Amino acid sequence: MANNSKNFEDFITIYNELDDFMRKELNQDHKASHSDLIRKMARKNKVFNIYMDELLSFARLRNAIIHNPYNRYAQPIADPHDYVVEKYKKILDYVLRPARALDTIAVKGKDIYTARLDDRALDIMIAMNKYAYTHVPIIEEGRFVGVFSENTVFSYIVNSMDCLLAKDAKIRDFSDFIPIDRHESESFAFVSRDTLVIDIEDMFAKELRQEKRLAVVFITDNGDPNEKLLGLVTAWDIAGYREE
Repeated sequence: MANNSKNFEDFITIYNELDDFMRKELNQDHKASHSDLIRKMARKNKVFNIYMDELLSFARLRNAIIHNPYNRYAQPIADPHDYVVEKYKKILDYVLRPARALDTIAVKGKDIYTARLDDRALDIMIAMNKYAYTHVPIIEEGRFVGVFSENTVFSYIVNSMDCLLAKDAKIRDFSDFIPIDRHESESFAFVSRDTLVIDIEDMFAKELRQEKRLAVVFITDNGDPNEKLLGLVTAWDIAGYREE
């Protein structure tokens, strides 16, 4: 029975493109195995480091397809699933065309919900609840002041020993807990506009092993907190990007 699927052909094409790239990058001839090249690349390239296990699995699948003892009766012996081919393509794209976070996963500056010190805190909290905002940058006269979050409110209540918030309380009333270094259980980072998606993925992965959880990565022109906010990335943005 004929197999009309072309997934295996696409799969082999991706494998070959990746193989050519690695041999040029590592200056290796065809004596080195594909799997050994992946392991070597993983020591110098974040994409390979993150996806090494998957790439090694794909290499084994490729070998099963190519070295087919039953090719007289079954060609190909295995046809990769659509999901596998798409994932392989995506990894190859990460390698050949590294994406900037600002161009892809970041919430752009014009779409970032921000607040000022004299805004009513309750209004900001209502908006956060309605639109599922977890962190609101506080901008005063064009300058980044800090972040208002659930962590901010919690720290305020614990330190003031008062569980009631006045309806007319301003963001300014939380000033002691807005600066990014005053958040008890979360941290923030600033990166430049040229920072790659893979670099921010790595930042979130590393922060999982720290005492504080990385909450938001802010993007400015040169990674300076005093510059205009161009975008932001959260762990949710990273997760959504990898699942696409």
